[in-house]
Amino acid sequence: MKKYVVIARFDDDTNQKMLSLRDKLMSKGYSVQEWPPHITLAAYENCDEESIKDWIRSFVKSHHEIEVGMNSITILPPSDEHTETAVLCFAPTHKKDFVDFYYQFHDRLDEYCTGIGYYYSKASNNPIFHSSIGVFNVNCLQDIMNIIFSSNAFGSAKINALELYTYPMQLIERYELTK
Repeated sequence: MKKYVVIARFDDDTNQKMLSLRDKLMSKGYSVQEWPPHITLAAYENCDEESIKDWIRSFVKSHHEIEVGMNSITILPPSDEHTETAVLCFAPTHKKDFVDFYYQFHDRLDEYCTGIGYYYSKASNNPIFHSSIGVFNVNCLQDIMNIIFSSNAFGSAKINALELYTYPMQLIERYELTK
C-alpha cells in the first residue's frame, strides 16, 4: 500500500514569509525541502486512502482555523547514518488549542502511524511539533540560523487547511477548515 502524509497548511501571509526564507537559503546555495510550508500532522502506512479522506472530511467539519505562534526554531539532531546533517525547523508554540487540535486529529487511524509516522502519533507519547525548513550540514547551522534570524518569517501563523499527500509528495486533496 501507499504511504500518506497529512499536513496543516498556513495562511497566504505565512506561506509567503516561509517561501521568501526558502528563496534566501537557496540563493546562498543551501538545499531546502520542496514541500509547501506546513506542520506535519500524521504519516500513515498500510492505511486505506478512502478511510483517511473520510476522517479528514469529518475532522475539518468540526474544527476551525487555528492560530499558532511560529516564534522559535528547533533542531532535530543527527541520527543513525545521518551523522553530518540535522533538520532545522520552526517550532510552533504549544498553545492548548493547537495541542488539542493535534491530538484530536489522532483520535482515529493512529494505529496506521507506523514507520516515520510513529513520531507523529499518540503512541509515541512525545510528538515533535515542527515545520521543517530543511536538512543541513551541521557545520553550516550557524550561518543558516543567521539567515533565518534576519528573515521576516517569525510570528503568528494561521492554519487554514489540511492537505493529504502521497509520500513522496503528490497532493491528493485539500480540505479547508471553517473560519
